[in-house]
Amino acid sequence: MLYRFTDRLYRARSMGDVYDASLDAIADGLGCARASILRFDDHGIMRFVAWRNLSAAYRQAVDGHSPWRPGDQNAEPIFIGDVQTADIPEALTATILQEGIRAFAFIPLTIDDKVIGKFMTYFAEPREFTPNELQLSVTIARQLGFSIGRRLADDNARRLSAAEAPTPGGLAPQESISGRRWRRATTLPHQVETQLPQSI
Repeated sequence: MLYRFTDRLYRARSMGDVYDASLDAIADGLGCARASILRFDDHGIMRFVAWRNLSAAYRQAVDGHSPWRPGDQNAEPIFIGDVQTADIPEALTATILQEGIRAFAFIPLTIDDKVIGKFMTYFAEPREFTPNELQLSVTIARQLGFSIGRRLADDNARRLSAAEAPTPGGLAPQESISGRRWRRATTLPHQVETQLPQSI
C-alpha cells in the first residue's frame, strides 16, 4: 500500500491527484470508509480540501475545528476511541454521532515540523487504535506533508520565474535601468537614442 501511495504521489500532476492518492492510502491502510484532508487557509482557519463519504451538513458543522494552530510544532496524533466517552463539547458530540461516527483520529500534516493541516479517519463503531495504525498514520501524514510542500515550492518557483521573465519590448523586472541596457530594452529610434543624456 505504501509503495502504491508513494508511486502515485510521484506521478501526481495536481494537488487533487495528491489528495486522491492520500485518501485511498488512508482508507486502504487504516480500513476506514470515511476520511478527510483539511488545511489552514490564508486566515488560519482549518478547511476541508478533500473527503470521502462525509455529508455537506457535517462538513459545514465542524468546519474550522482544529486541535492545533497554524505553525504549531511537535504536534502528536490524537485518537478518539469512543466519541461518547471523550472530552468533547456536547453540541459537537451530537453532530458527530448524527453523522454515524463513533471513533476518529486527528493526524497532523506538517512542513518543516510546522502544522499546515490534518487528515482524519472516521469509524462507525468504537475501537482500540493499535500501535501499527499509529505508525502507519504518521507515515502517510509525512508523505502527504512532503508532497504538499514540494508542490507549494514548485508553484512558488513558477510564479517567481514568471515575475522575472522579460516583458515584450521592455525591461525584465529586475533589470537595471541604466545606460545602454535601458536604451536597448526600449528599442528607441536611433535619432532619438543619440540625443539621450549620457547620465541616464
